[in-house]
Amino acid sequence: MFVNRLKAILRLAAPVGIPLLLLAGLLWGLKEGWGWVSLEMQFLGYKGSVAALGPDPRLPIVGTTFPPSLVLATAILGRSPLVLQAILGSLVLDWMGQQLRRLPVGLGWRWLWGLLLLLQPALLLMLLRSPVWTATSLLVGVNMALLFPLADGKQAAEKDELPVTLRLLLIGLALGPLMALRWESGWLLPWLAGLLLVAFRRESWGFRWVSLLVVGFISLALILSWLYVNWLAVGDPWAFTYQVGSGLRLPQLREDLQQAGGWQGLVELGKWLAVLAPAYLLVGMGSLLGRWVWALIWGMPLVVLLASLGQGLFLPELSRFGLVWVPLPLLMGAYLVRGAGPGWAKRLLITALLGLNCLTAGYGLSQEPRFLAPLVVEERDLWERLVAGVAPLSRELGAAQDLYEVTSGGQTLEAWRQQRQAKRQVGEYLRRHLVPGEKVLVDDDIHFEAIFWAGDPRLFLTPHQYEFALALQHPQERVDYLLVAGPADPLRSADRILQFWPELTFEGLPGFREVYSSPQVRLWARQAELEEETR
Repeated sequence: MFVNRLKAILRLAAPVGIPLLLLAGLLWGLKEGWGWVSLEMQFLGYKGSVAALGPDPRLPIVGTTFPPSLVLATAILGRSPLVLQAILGSLVLDWMGQQLRRLPVGLGWRWLWGLLLLLQPALLLMLLRSPVWTATSLLVGVNMALLFPLADGKQAAEKDELPVTLRLLLIGLALGPLMALRWESGWLLPWLAGLLLVAFRRESWGFRWVSLLVVGFISLALILSWLYVNWLAVGDPWAFTYQVGSGLRLPQLREDLQQAGGWQGLVELGKWLAVLAPAYLLVGMGSLLGRWVWALIWGMPLVVLLASLGQGLFLPELSRFGLVWVPLPLLMGAYLVRGAGPGWAKRLLITALLGLNCLTAGYGLSQEPRFLAPLVVEERDLWERLVAGVAPLSRELGAAQDLYEVTSGGQTLEAWRQQRQAKRQVGEYLRRHLVPGEKVLVDDDIHFEAIFWAGDPRLFLTPHQYEFALALQHPQERVDYLLVAGPADPLRSADRILQFWPELTFEGLPGFREVYSSPQVRLWARQAELEEETR
């Protein structure tokens, strides 16, 4: 009896547990082996630590941070963004595996397609780098799976295992959290409103209005609640859209952001999709052509990407295109059932498209893609590390590539690595030397990486705290360390401590001595603190 129960538990836990352990091990290896943690995860780790530990007041810093759902999740999960990402990634892989198991093909085809999906650079980079896009992709995929049975109308949907009313409620529950993950997801509300009106066009207007209310109520409530929290925190409901430290636009990647509206946005998005997701375009068109509701469901990920371009939130990165890979098994199933042509031809076409996507995504990762803007340097850095682990380059060739490869923001790959390494090293220096009661004056908008590696945000005095202004005016009396940007930091002009004390760029302040110096970051310690350490 016990053995049977154990087998049943293992069957339930294995689909999530095995990917969870593999992802956690890989993320831990990146951190401990290369000192590599994505900026997004470092940001969530820092904000989650503030939410869990302080310092107070927490509302001004946590209440305006986007996405709030992942900040709170990080705080709950032991302040570890790596654990958060491992859980989200394992849920994504498990969900994709479930959709593959439902395909009307043999086991060999499912394994082959699953392997080709895992080899997609966009999906791999998303799982290693971006909790936000991982969670967004999962919720978009779940919404699409719930919506597809409505494509044939209410009567056909009622024959499915879920009643229509329960299905609409689940759609609303899955749609709401998207509003707290990506701000541009709000554009899905009018898109889904049109989709439901078309799907229930033969029903009464009363039923149609109720369906819109059920699906959209939670999303609208979350949006209004988030605006209200911003208003309580800083007096402006839209503060998160322009504050540097809100997380909507990380300052380290701000120069890479792209904006294109209208027809130009459609053209730009088409170029990215043609290179990074031709399988999604062609498989979707093959199964959805002539079916309006299906076509509207197929377009949901494209709406989010297009809105991102229109709002100036679009980064040239592969991670966000995991948004189209997670729901792809749904479209593959629809194409196998509804697409034109014999079954063997459709299976071969899907295989060819998945293989083609691996090649085109590799083109997007090339140093000079020409057709597309250069990818963000963080993804290039991670991809080169992963490739070098499989097929190492010669030291001379690797150094030449790092030296001359330039990002869209004008920063070389080598300069980027030096910047991230310096922030990590100064954070680890502070972790070793700081003791309870000591304080570091720092602008966390541009130095959150150092605080993440230091571990305890309570040892830092940041602009959201009431004591910051007084400590900035009288640092000799209030703090033990000053952490400022170095001359090679692209964000040096935004450092609020350097703005107030430009002397720190050169000779420093009376009573402070430099204890960590690099072109990227500088750390000054109070003389009394140094004397106590030397005793």
